[in-house]
Formats: sequence, C-alpha cells, structure tokens
Amino acid sequence: MTDEVKNTLFGIMERWGFPTLVAIVAMWVLRQDVLLPLVESHRQFVQQLGDTQQDISRAIQEQTRLLYALQPKSAAARMPETETAN
Repeated sequence: MTDEVKNTLFGIMERWGFPTLVAIVAMWVLRQDVLLPLVESHRQFVQQLGDTQQDISRAIQEQTRLLYALQPKSAAARMPETETAN
C-alpha cells in the first residue's frame, strides 16, 4: 500500500471508526466483483435484445411485403368462385 492510501484509511478510521472502514471496503469489493460484471452482462443482454427485435421487425416487414405481393393473386383466384355461387 502506498503512504497516501494508508493515511486515507487511518484518517477514516480515526474520524468515523473501524465499522465504517469495513463498510467502505465491503462496498468497494461488491462494486468490483458484483456490480460492474452485472452491469456489463445487462448491457450485453439489452444489446442482444435489440438485435433480436430488429431481426423480428425485418422478418415481419418481409412477410408483409410477401402478403401484399400475393394479395392480387388470391383476389383474382376467388373471383370465379363467387360468380359460380351466384
């Protein structure tokens, strides 16, 4: 440890006590070992979710385009059926 870090830790201990120092160290460890990896994992998940949503949107647009392309053919195919029924 450097002298600056030691002086800071001893200053915290003198002013607020040992339990406060332990709480600060515990929070630092939780931040490094739990919080930062969790945030990174969440960021990757949201990115993947966005990519999936874009894929779904493209697929729906393609299906809509295909349905519109097929629509005149199915309307023309139904016309003789309705004429024979009358």
